[in-house]
Amino acid sequence: DGPQLFFSDPSGTFVRYKAKAIGAGSEGAQSNLSESYSETMTLEEAEELALSTLKQVMEEKISTDNVELARVTPKKGFQVATQDEVGEVLGRL
Repeated sequence: DGPQLFFSDPSGTFVRYKAKAIGAGSEGAQSNLSESYSETMTLEEAEELALSTLKQVMEEKISTDNVELARVTPKKGFQVATQDEVGEVLGRL
């Protein structure tokens, strides 16, 4: 089935998600992801959704110094974006 995302809650239960937010501000972020995520999104659109969601819920201004972005694709597997790549995505917001 290709790359998949699972979240384990404190009880040890695993749940599969298409998009998931955790940590401070996760309720608002999860709500935004649930409303905006689509399985037909391009990788670029998904990156923009991820960072725009963080931008909405983070207390400090989002920048390449305080945000990291990673991708999981069938072709390249797990890949952490460079600061320049994160900057390009932030520039598209």
